Amino acid sequence: MTKNAYLTIDDSPSPHTKALLSALTAMDVPALLYVRGDHLANDMDAIIHAIERGFAVANHNYSHRRASDLSYEECIAEIIKTEKLIDEAYRRANTQRTGKYFRFPHVDRGAGGWIVDYDAAGTHGDVLKSLFTDGLNITLSPPSEADIAKKQALQHFLKTEGFTVPFRGVTLPWYAQTEMAEAYDCLYTFSNSDWMLTQRHLARDWPYKTIDDLKRKIDDDPWLHDENSTHIILAHDQPEIQDVTLATVRHMTHKGFTFLSV
Repeated sequence: MTKNAYLTIDDSPSPHTKALLSALTAMDVPALLYVRGDHLANDMDAIIHAIERGFAVANHNYSHRRASDLSYEECIAEIIKTEKLIDEAYRRANTQRTGKYFRFPHVDRGAGGWIVDYDAAGTHGDVLKSLFTDGLNITLSPPSEADIAKKQALQHFLKTEGFTVPFRGVTLPWYAQTEMAEAYDCLYTFSNSDWMLTQRHLARDWPYKTIDDLKRKIDDDPWLHDENSTHIILAHDQPEIQDVTLATVRHMTHKGFTFLSV
């Protein structure tokens, strides 16, 4: 049975975006690109190129700073600034934009490492902690009332501005039965951890050091091979790791994954 997944790629555009997308096109793999506004402002041509070739584009904020390090007003300003650039890219590509999607940089949703409400998740709390704290550069500590209010306010903003989540068929219980399924920002169900193989991160004590390590992560994940659920894969468009990212995608196709269009 085929395993279905959405490929989502953060941090576009990079100097190698066109080459990355050419390789994905050759593999018949669609992707949703979450673009940094500062990168897009400096290289709109790469994203116009992506749109013209059928790739969907989404918002990854402007400066890639953590929402916890920004005020609510600064968060909103960054989202709006990036939205204007995305709209301009679609206009210049002469393509109608069909949806507004957003992912917080570093998956920091305004409450630091408290990405989702682990306590309310009940029996799913351990899974969620593992998903978001194993391999993310965060410190898990209980959120303050101000943190919770800010996270909720950002969700309300995204809702009122028409942001949605385009993924369908995700039935994993810790996603479908928690706030992950109710969010207006786009989370994920599996990170390929490709970013750990950048030079600055290889020097740190992360668990994955080679492409083979990342392949084993794919093979060993207890949830990723649930054929009854669609999966949301998190990868990155960064210059150092283009080959790493593509190697993980190829490995997933070899393991029977079919990637879906948004």
